[in-house]
Formats: sequence, structure tokens, C-alpha cells
Amino acid sequence: MTDRAMRILFSTWPAHGHLLPLLPLLRAAQRAGHDVVLASGAEGAAEASRRGIAVWDVGPSRAEADAAFRADPPDLGALPPDQRMPTVIRGMFGAAAPQRAAALVPLAEQWRPDLVIHPITELAGAIAAERTGARHAVHGLGPLPAEAWEWFGARFGALCADWDVPGLEKAIVERPYLDNNPPLLQSDAVAAFRNRLPLRPEAGEPAGPDETLPWTAEQLDALPYDRTLHLTLGTLFHGATGVFETALAGLRRLPVNVLVTVGPGTDPGRLGPQPPQVLVADFAPHALLLPRCAGLVTQGGAGTIVAALCHGLPHLILPQGADQFVNGAAAERAGVALVLPPPELTADAVEEAARRLLDDPALTAAAHEARDEIAALPAPDAVLEMLTR
Repeated sequence: MTDRAMRILFSTWPAHGHLLPLLPLLRAAQRAGHDVVLASGAEGAAEASRRGIAVWDVGPSRAEADAAFRADPPDLGALPPDQRMPTVIRGMFGAAAPQRAAALVPLAEQWRPDLVIHPITELAGAIAAERTGARHAVHGLGPLPAEAWEWFGARFGALCADWDVPGLEKAIVERPYLDNNPPLLQSDAVAAFRNRLPLRPEAGEPAGPDETLPWTAEQLDALPYDRTLHLTLGTLFHGATGVFETALAGLRRLPVNVLVTVGPGTDPGRLGPQPPQVLVADFAPHALLLPRCAGLVTQGGAGTIVAALCHGLPHLILPQGADQFVNGAAAERAGVALVLPPPELTADAVEEAARRLLDDPALTAAAHEARDEIAALPAPDAVLEMLTR
């Protein structure tokens, strides 16, 4: 470790699933006595501030980026299937990066960070590092596919040209890539990056010592069954009420409790009355929720898959968009998940798949193997020492 406190800047897209994977390394930096700031749009800045982290609110919020994309959406139906995902990513993440860089770089040039860390999805941080001469690391987001850099980096050359750092376009793939993908899911994830440092992921953290589950102890104690599943569609695709309704129609037929989260700030009542074994809330921290569960039924976001495996939990994945189809396929190949794509999503299919999720010992055994592999990965404190040495 260096013998002085360093200034470490974390920069991320403003979404739970992009912020939470950074927290283990960010907390390690705080424990080591470094001066830490997190830069993000409004939602990410608010969530980090709620956790006691110093923040810079920079660039478009997630809501603003979503609205801009919806105002001028590409005609995905006119594109071949292999081009639809890159087009959406360029239109969301690529378009937001110049706006975030315009706000972030002047602050960074004034603050002069020693180290900048950002996910592969948030490239304004890379520009800030290059413009200030700071060390620079790219943070993984779990089981991203091999071609992920082709997607997220599609507009990076233009961004580098705008900021007069043309050499960074090629140099970025030589920067340390903090690989928090569980080994059981590894293949050639994000293949472009060659300087890889494995990093132990975590299943998230409560926002503070007083944060609790959204249900009372009496409600949880009154649940009638021995086993519990967690149903969620994450923090980006939670508007798919019909998917929730279909999944619950199948899950209610089983002797299992279901803890449902319908998305931060949204109305749990939109799913209507539920039987005693089903409890619904808007959000619950995985760190407190998953220890109560025997498995998950989710959209298959990268962070959610990793959180499940940190607890050794198998998964039923109902992919909705983004990278979820690729994530689900990787988890299914590894033997830790079952996948029901949209054309196959019926209450009967959910019932059958969830029954197997609970009763097939091979799924749980593979998830336990992944949990043990995760525990053996280098801890965030050790990785931070390598980055600051």
C-alpha cells in the first residue's frame, strides 16, 4: 500500500446494478484511509449519498437518458438480431458519455485524482483519468459477454477525439480490468481486455446500519412454508407488470413463500391482493433478503446473478432485454440456472421450472460450487493494494 492517502474517483452509470458492484472496492478504499468520491447521474448520486459516500452529481440522470432514447428510438425491427443489442447500447450508454464527460472532466481536473475506477458501461471516467494523468482501472459487471467491449466501446473513439486523447482508444484495453465474474461463469467474458485482475464480488450491502427489510418480523414469521423464493425484475425492467403476474400465477401453485420486489419507488399494490405466502414491496437489499431464500426468479441482470451465486442460490431467469439473454445462457450452461425466454413464459412453465429449481439437487450443488469459487477470489482490500502500490 502507498504510504499516503490517495484521491480515488469512482464514476458510474446511475443505476443500482452499476453502482452496487463498485461498493466492495470503494469500501476498501475508505477503510484504507483514501479520499473517495463517486460521480454519477442523479439516481446514482442519491443512492451513494444515502450510503454516506461523497458524490458528484454529473451528467444525465437515468431518467433523462431513458427519455432521450425513447424520443428518438432506433427501428430495431429493421436490424438483424445480432445488431439490436449494440444499437440499443450505443443509443443509451454511448450517447450519455459525452454529456457526463463534459461535467466530470472539469471537476476531475480541479480535484486531481490519483486513481480512477469506472465500469465498462461508463466511459467518461476513462477520459477523466487520461486528462488528469491518474491511474485507471475498468471495473467488470459480472457475466458480460465476450463482445461487450464492442458494444459499450462503440463510440469511445469519437469521445477520445473530442477530448484530444486519441491514444486512449487503443490503450484502454491494456488498463487493469477488475474481473468480478464468478469463475464458474467464465469463458471469454469481455475478451478485449487482457490485463485482468480477479476480484471477489459481493451480494450488495444495506444502505446503512438501520436499513431493514420492508416487511415486519411478524409478517415474515407468519409465512406458511419452509422455503422462500425471491421474485424481482430488477431496477430497470420492473415495469413489466404482466411478467410479474404470469410468474406469480405459477409460483402461487407451489408450497413456497414468495418475496416480491416490484422496483424502487413503484407501487407494490399494482399486483393486486395476494395470498398469505406472497409478500410484495418496492425494494429490498439483497444482503438482507437473500439469506432467507432458497432461490431466485428474476430478469437475469448481471449483478443479480452474481448476488445469487454469492449466496449459493440457483436461479430461474425470465430475460426481458439488454444483456439478460446472454447472461441467462451463461448461467444455464454453468448449471446454476434455468431460463424461460418470453415466448415460453406461461404460468404452467413457471410452475414447472420453479418446482425443478427447488427440487433438483444438481442446480443447488452447482450454485454452491460457484459460491465457494467466489469466496476464494482475491478480496477487495488485496486488489486495491495492487492498484495503489
